[in-house]
Amino acid sequence: MRKVAWSLAHQEFIISDHYYFSKLQKYAKEAGIQIDEVDEVERFGNYDTIIFNYPEIPFKPEEVDFIEELVKKGKTVGIFGYYKNEDRIADTCNTLSERFGIHFNGDIVVDNVNNYENDNLLIVTGDTYNLPDTVGKVMLACTDTLVTRKPEVRPLIHGESTAESQQGNDILLFAEYVDPSGGKFIAGGTCVFWDNYSIDLYNNREFSLNLLTR
Repeated sequence: MRKVAWSLAHQEFIISDHYYFSKLQKYAKEAGIQIDEVDEVERFGNYDTIIFNYPEIPFKPEEVDFIEELVKKGKTVGIFGYYKNEDRIADTCNTLSERFGIHFNGDIVVDNVNNYENDNLLIVTGDTYNLPDTVGKVMLACTDTLVTRKPEVRPLIHGESTAESQQGNDILLFAEYVDPSGGKFIAGGTCVFWDNYSIDLYNNREFSLNLLTR
């Protein structure tokens, strides 16, 4: 069974919030994935995957060192932000993600053509890379863009050609750093692609479960 640590150590959204994440919990259990809420960084080493979903407290250098060592040991780590740098979320994510060559821009992405229910902040895209065939199209709400700064970082999801960043950035929305050990550090511009509103749309469910087991 895949064991996932859902971090509470940096004031993240809790997965036990039934209103927002009951479907993710259900689908993970059905897929044989155990998700525990973990509030102590020292315990992350006991898990295969560690998730930081909207962390609001910056990472200390010694925590970044520890997480880097986990990736070097083959663990998967994911960090997911939000648009507009609300609550300084992009800045906070960068205190960890920049170690792996990924930078959150803190911008706003709109798509007036490829969107859900005529809402240009609910980005729909099938421009996926390095993901299984079951992830053909996803809806990413209120998303930030990313910049990659290391050759070990590869794209996972781009916006369609109709998507635009209000800062004029390239529309890279999800990416991952791949360590020689096989460990991965995944960054995503939105943290609400797997909440109860989004997870049953398009292939968001398949995408969410893949991120928990990469």
